Amino acid sequence: MKRSQLPRFTERRGAVTVEFALVVPIILLLFFGALDIASMNFARHTIGFAAYEGARKAAIPGNTATHATTEAIRQMGLVGLGTGAAISVTQTNTAVTVSIEVPSSGFSWSPLGYFANYSIRETCTLRKE
Repeated sequence: MKRSQLPRFTERRGAVTVEFALVVPIILLLFFGALDIASMNFARHTIGFAAYEGARKAAIPGNTATHATTEAIRQMGLVGLGTGAAISVTQTNTAVTVSIEVPSSGFSWSPLGYFANYSIRETCTLRKE
């Protein structure tokens, strides 16, 4: 091959930089979106478990709504969740219901705020012993 027939790479010198600049924002959006969805899913499971544990605590004879609220807050506090949580406990003669609602500021990690103005609500109802 003659020297004049060799491919010339000098003409594409800036193409990699331009392609990188175009692709990186999309990759970062996907990364932060996945991180936010994962943190929301983690929070949803934690809040559901805290509602269950609170209802279980209140279903025991002699315990009150305060016991349920304390247990739910303790369960969420174990993983650093529950900032701004609204907990309501409803008791009847046969059942207890614990509802927990946490705003997105309590579980969102992303600076982009995919779930701003969003809250997670979980409810658990158990029969009393």
